[in-house]
Amino acid sequence: MMAKKFLILFVLASLAGHALVIALTARIDMKGVPRLEKVMKVELSTTAEAEPPPVPGHIRPAAPAAPTGKMTPSVRDDSVSLQNPGGPYEPYLLQIRRKIEGLWSYPPLALSQNQQGEAVIRFTIDAGGALNGYYITSTSGSPILDEGALAVVRSAAPFAPLPEKFHLSQLHITATFRYRIN
Repeated sequence: MMAKKFLILFVLASLAGHALVIALTARIDMKGVPRLEKVMKVELSTTAEAEPPPVPGHIRPAAPAAPTGKMTPSVRDDSVSLQNPGGPYEPYLLQIRRKIEGLWSYPPLALSQNQQGEAVIRFTIDAGGALNGYYITSTSGSPILDEGALAVVRSAAPFAPLPEKFHLSQLHITATFRYRIN
Protein backbone atom coordinates (compact mmCIF):
# COMPACT_ATOMS: atom_id res chain seq x y z
CA MET A 1 0.00 0.00 0.00
CA MET A 2 2.88 2.34 0.88
CA ALA A 3 4.51 1.61 -2.49
CA LYS A 4 1.35 2.76 -4.33
CA LYS A 5 1.35 6.08 -2.44
CA PHE A 6 5.00 6.71 -3.36
CA LEU A 7 4.30 5.73 -6.96
CA ILE A 8 1.33 8.12 -7.15
CA LEU A 9 3.38 10.96 -5.59
CA PHE A 10 6.24 10.24 -8.00
CA VAL A 11 3.85 10.28 -11.01
CA LEU A 12 2.24 13.55 -9.85
CA ALA A 13 5.63 15.17 -9.26
CA SER A 14 6.79 13.95 -12.66
CA LEU A 15 3.67 15.38 -14.37
CA ALA A 16 4.12 18.72 -12.60
CA GLY A 17 7.81 18.81 -13.61
CA HIS A 18 7.01 17.99 -17.23
CA ALA A 19 4.29 20.65 -17.34
CA LEU A 20 6.76 23.21 -16.01
CA VAL A 21 9.38 22.24 -18.61
CA ILE A 22 6.81 22.43 -21.42
CA ALA A 23 5.62 25.84 -20.23
CA LEU A 24 9.17 27.18 -20.10
CA THR A 25 10.19 25.77 -23.47
CA ALA A 26 7.09 27.13 -25.21
CA ARG A 27 8.98 30.42 -25.58
CA ILE A 28 12.14 28.78 -26.97
CA ASP A 29 12.38 27.18 -30.38
CA MET A 30 14.24 23.93 -31.04
CA LYS A 31 17.54 25.78 -31.57
CA GLY A 32 17.40 27.26 -28.09
CA VAL A 33 16.87 30.80 -29.36
CA PRO A 34 14.16 32.79 -27.55
CA ARG A 35 11.15 33.56 -29.70
CA LEU A 36 10.50 37.18 -30.48
CA GLU A 37 7.29 38.72 -29.37
CA LYS A 38 5.17 40.86 -31.69
CA VAL A 39 7.64 43.13 -33.47
CA MET A 40 6.76 46.70 -34.24
CA LYS A 41 8.64 48.85 -36.67
CA VAL A 42 8.63 52.60 -36.34
CA GLU A 43 10.37 54.60 -39.05
CA LEU A 44 11.03 58.28 -39.41
CA SER A 45 11.48 59.43 -42.97
CA THR A 46 10.85 62.39 -45.18
CA THR A 47 8.51 63.28 -47.96
CA ALA A 48 8.58 65.44 -51.04
CA GLU A 49 7.95 69.10 -50.47
CA ALA A 50 4.32 68.92 -51.61
CA GLU A 51 2.31 70.77 -49.02
CA PRO A 52 -1.38 69.90 -48.73
CA PRO A 53 -3.54 72.12 -46.56
CA PRO A 54 -3.39 71.43 -42.83
CA VAL A 55 -5.93 69.17 -41.18
CA PRO A 56 -8.33 71.35 -39.15
CA GLY A 57 -7.93 71.19 -35.39
CA HIS A 58 -4.21 70.44 -35.46
CA ILE A 59 -2.84 73.89 -36.12
CA ARG A 60 -0.91 75.64 -33.43
CA PRO A 61 -0.31 79.22 -34.53
CA ALA A 62 2.89 81.05 -33.82
CA ALA A 63 2.95 83.34 -30.84
CA PRO A 64 2.80 87.02 -31.78
CA ALA A 65 6.12 88.84 -31.67
CA ALA A 66 6.62 91.32 -28.89
CA PRO A 67 7.02 94.89 -30.10
CA THR A 68 10.58 96.11 -29.73
CA GLY A 69 10.34 99.63 -31.03
CA LYS A 70 12.96 98.80 -33.67
CA MET A 71 12.41 97.97 -37.28
CA THR A 72 12.75 94.23 -37.67
CA PRO A 73 14.51 92.87 -40.71
CA SER A 74 12.43 91.01 -43.21
CA VAL A 75 11.48 87.49 -42.21
CA ARG A 76 13.51 84.92 -44.10
CA ASP A 77 12.45 81.32 -43.91
CA ASP A 78 13.02 78.06 -45.74
CA SER A 79 11.29 74.70 -46.02
CA VAL A 80 13.06 71.34 -45.95
CA SER A 81 12.34 67.71 -45.33
CA LEU A 82 13.80 66.27 -42.13
CA GLN A 83 16.40 64.33 -44.06
CA ASN A 84 18.15 66.59 -46.53
CA PRO A 85 21.34 64.81 -47.59
CA GLY A 86 23.98 67.17 -48.85
CA GLY A 87 21.89 70.25 -48.11
CA PRO A 88 23.15 73.20 -46.12
CA TYR A 89 20.99 72.24 -43.12
CA GLU A 90 22.09 68.59 -42.91
CA PRO A 91 23.99 68.74 -39.56
CA TYR A 92 21.21 70.73 -37.92
CA LEU A 93 18.50 68.41 -39.26
CA LEU A 94 20.46 65.40 -38.02
CA GLN A 95 20.38 66.86 -34.48
CA ILE A 96 16.63 67.35 -34.71
CA ARG A 97 16.06 63.87 -36.14
CA ARG A 98 18.09 62.24 -33.36
CA LYS A 99 16.22 64.18 -30.69
CA ILE A 100 12.83 63.16 -32.12
CA GLU A 101 13.83 59.52 -32.65
CA GLY A 102 15.05 59.35 -29.04
CA LEU A 103 11.59 60.29 -27.79
CA TRP A 104 9.41 58.61 -30.40
CA SER A 105 7.55 55.38 -29.69
CA TYR A 106 4.52 53.50 -30.92
CA PRO A 107 1.41 54.69 -29.05
CA PRO A 108 0.41 51.73 -26.84
CA LEU A 109 -3.31 52.05 -27.61
CA ALA A 110 -2.65 52.06 -31.38
CA LEU A 111 -0.35 49.04 -30.98
CA SER A 112 -2.97 47.12 -29.00
CA GLN A 113 -5.52 47.90 -31.73
CA ASN A 114 -3.06 46.97 -34.53
CA GLN A 115 -3.31 50.45 -36.06
CA GLN A 116 -0.77 51.29 -38.75
CA GLY A 117 -0.19 54.26 -41.03
CA GLU A 118 1.93 57.23 -42.03
CA ALA A 119 1.45 60.68 -40.56
CA VAL A 120 3.14 63.59 -42.31
CA ILE A 121 3.82 66.50 -39.97
CA ARG A 122 5.04 69.98 -40.79
CA PHE A 123 6.55 72.00 -37.99
CA THR A 124 8.30 75.34 -37.76
CA ILE A 125 11.34 76.22 -35.67
CA ASP A 126 12.11 79.88 -35.05
CA ALA A 127 15.61 81.37 -34.93
CA GLY A 128 15.83 80.77 -31.17
CA GLY A 129 14.94 77.06 -31.53
CA ALA A 130 11.37 77.34 -30.25
CA LEU A 131 8.58 75.34 -31.87
CA ASN A 132 6.66 78.04 -33.68
CA GLY A 133 3.86 75.89 -35.10
CA TYR A 134 3.01 72.35 -36.19
CA TYR A 135 0.24 70.52 -37.99
CA ILE A 136 -0.62 67.36 -39.90
CA THR A 137 -0.23 67.69 -43.66
CA SER A 138 -1.31 64.10 -44.33
CA THR A 139 -3.17 61.95 -41.82
CA SER A 140 -2.25 58.36 -41.04
CA GLY A 141 -5.95 57.50 -40.88
CA SER A 142 -5.68 57.02 -37.13
CA PRO A 143 -6.18 59.93 -34.72
CA ILE A 144 -4.06 58.05 -32.17
CA LEU A 145 -1.08 57.78 -34.53
CA ASP A 146 -1.51 61.37 -35.73
CA GLU A 147 -1.54 62.67 -32.16
CA GLY A 148 1.48 60.47 -31.33
CA ALA A 149 3.47 62.12 -34.13
CA LEU A 150 2.38 65.61 -33.06
CA ALA A 151 3.14 64.82 -29.41
CA VAL A 152 6.72 63.73 -30.12
CA VAL A 153 7.41 66.95 -32.04
CA ARG A 154 5.99 68.96 -29.10
CA SER A 155 8.04 66.92 -26.63
CA ALA A 156 11.27 67.40 -28.56
CA ALA A 157 10.95 71.20 -28.40
CA PRO A 158 12.76 73.42 -27.80
CA PHE A 159 15.36 72.66 -30.41
CA ALA A 160 18.83 74.13 -30.83
CA PRO A 161 18.75 77.69 -32.17
CA LEU A 162 19.12 78.04 -35.92
CA PRO A 163 22.79 78.60 -36.74
CA GLU A 164 23.61 82.20 -37.66
CA LYS A 165 25.10 81.07 -40.97
CA PHE A 166 21.60 80.03 -42.12
CA HIS A 167 20.44 83.68 -41.99
CA LEU A 168 16.91 82.42 -41.25
CA SER A 169 14.23 83.64 -38.92
CA GLN A 170 12.40 80.30 -39.17
CA LEU A 171 12.76 76.88 -40.72
CA HIS A 172 9.77 74.78 -41.82
CA ILE A 173 10.43 71.03 -41.57
CA THR A 174 8.32 68.21 -43.01
CA ALA A 175 8.67 64.72 -41.53
CA THR A 176 6.90 61.42 -42.12
CA PHE A 177 6.20 59.16 -39.17
CA ARG A 178 5.67 55.57 -40.36
CA TYR A 179 3.97 53.23 -37.91
CA ARG A 180 4.21 49.56 -38.95
CA ILE A 181 3.59 46.33 -37.06
CA ASN A 182 5.48 43.35 -38.45
